[in-house]
Amino acid sequence: MSRLRGHHAVSALGAGVLVAALVHHGAEVGVVEGAVGPLLALALDGGIAVAVIAAGRRIAARDLSPAEEWRVARWAGAGTVLAVVAFAATLAVRAFEGRPLVEPAFPMLVAAGAGSLGGAIAGYYAVRQAAEARRARDAVRAVSFVNHLLRHDLRNDLSTIRGYAGLLAGDADGSDHAETVAAKADEGLDRIEATSAVADAILGDADASRVDLAETTRDVLSGVTDGERATIETEIPESAPVAANDGVRSVVHNLVENAIEHADPGVTVRVGVRVPGDGAANRRDDEVALVVEDDGPGLPPEVRDGSFFADEAVDGASGGVSGLRLVATLAEAYGGTLDAGESPLGGARFAVTLPHAPVDSAGSDT
Repeated sequence: MSRLRGHHAVSALGAGVLVAALVHHGAEVGVVEGAVGPLLALALDGGIAVAVIAAGRRIAARDLSPAEEWRVARWAGAGTVLAVVAFAATLAVRAFEGRPLVEPAFPMLVAAGAGSLGGAIAGYYAVRQAAEARRARDAVRAVSFVNHLLRHDLRNDLSTIRGYAGLLAGDADGSDHAETVAAKADEGLDRIEATSAVADAILGDADASRVDLAETTRDVLSGVTDGERATIETEIPESAPVAANDGVRSVVHNLVENAIEHADPGVTVRVGVRVPGDGAANRRDDEVALVVEDDGPGLPPEVRDGSFFADEAVDGASGGVSGLRLVATLAEAYGGTLDAGESPLGGARFAVTLPHAPVDSAGSDT
C-alpha cells in the first residue's frame, strides 16, 4: 500500500474544486435558461481545477523527496485558503454595505482553484530554490573539507616521505626506509582517492556501494605505527558491511588520529566495530557502529557544547575539531550519526553509526 504523499494532496485540492464546480453548475442547468452559461462557467473554474490536478501529477514526476512534496502541498493549501479568505472578505464588505450578493459560488470556485494552482507553482519553485541553495552550501562545505584533507592529512604523509627519503639518501643499507617511503606513498595515493569519495558523499553524488568497515578499520590501524605514543586495543569482527563509499576511511582515520594527537604520550585507544546481532545497546539492528574511546583528557569544549558543528567554525577550527566536523558531515551524508560522550576509560568516546549493508542489499562492493 503506497503512502500518502504531497502530490496526492495537491491533486485532491484540484479534485475537490472540480467536484464542487460540477455539482454547482449541474444544479444551475435546471434553473437558468439554457445550458451555455453554466457550461462556460464550468469550463473556467473546472479547467483551473483540472490544471491543479495536472500540477499534482507533474509534481509526482519530479525527483522530489516526500518532505519537499509536502512543502509544495502546504503552499497549495495556503494559496487556496488565502484566495478564498480574500474573496470572502469582499463578500463581507458587500454585505456590510447592504448590497445584494449575486451568484457568489462561481467566483468563489474560481478563486479557490486559482489559489491552489498559484500556491502549487510557487511552492514548487520555492522547493527548487531551497534545494539549489542547499546544494551550493554543500559544495562550499565539500571544498572546505577537501582543502582540510589535502592540507592536513596528505601534507603529513608527504612530510614523512620526505623525511625518510633523506634518511635513505644517507644510509648505505636503506631497505627499511625504502619500505616506509613506499608505504607512505601508497597511503598518500589512498588519501587522494578517499578525498574524492568524501567530496562525492558531501555533494550527494556518491554511488550506493557496500564498504567493509571492519576491513577499512584494520587497514587504517595498520598504518598507526607510533607504539610509543599510543596503545591501540581493538575489537573488530571479521566483516561489517555498511552502505557508504571510500570516504569511510576518512571517518576512521580522523577519529583515531583525534584520539592519539590530542592526548598525552602513552594514551590507550580502544577501537571497536559493532555489527547487528552482537547485543550492543543503544543501536538499531540495521546499523553498524564504529566506537573509538580513549583515556585522554576528554572532550574539548567545542565538542562538549556542540559549537564545532557551526558552519563558521570551518576555517578557524583546529585540526581535531575540523576532523570531527568532517566525520559528522560524512556520517550524516551516509544516513548515520556521530555521538560524542565520556569514555569508561576516562577520556572521550565517539560513536559513528552507519546503515548496515547485508550481502543481498543493493549496491556494489568496494
